[in-house]
Amino acid sequence: MHATRVLARRTPLIHFLGKRSIPEAIDHTPRPHPASPSSSLPTSFKQYREAIANQHGPLATRSASSASKPFFVAQPASAYDRFLLPSRFGRLQWTPAEIAAVDSAGASMFA
Repeated sequence: MHATRVLARRTPLIHFLGKRSIPEAIDHTPRPHPASPSSSLPTSFKQYREAIANQHGPLATRSASSASKPFFVAQPASAYDRFLLPSRFGRLQWTPAEIAAVDSAGASMFA
């Protein structure tokens, strides 16, 4: 070991700036984002949901149409078994090559 390296003073690579001071006057008034499509803020949450945030769905209550009814309704105290589903929802059978790939952590795929 070199004696000069042992005796040299270590200087950290991180430079701390010190204490920060909080500005006296911070403006917390809400204002629209500079890249927003409209240059004004909504007046209410309902207006925001109807006009701007319509990708989340309507804010109104659901209607009792047939389109809003669920596909399957389980009766109370009854179980819905997976084997009653169509075969496309069943488990896929693993091929021997896939089993070997899992057992060898992928090494058999490149051998």
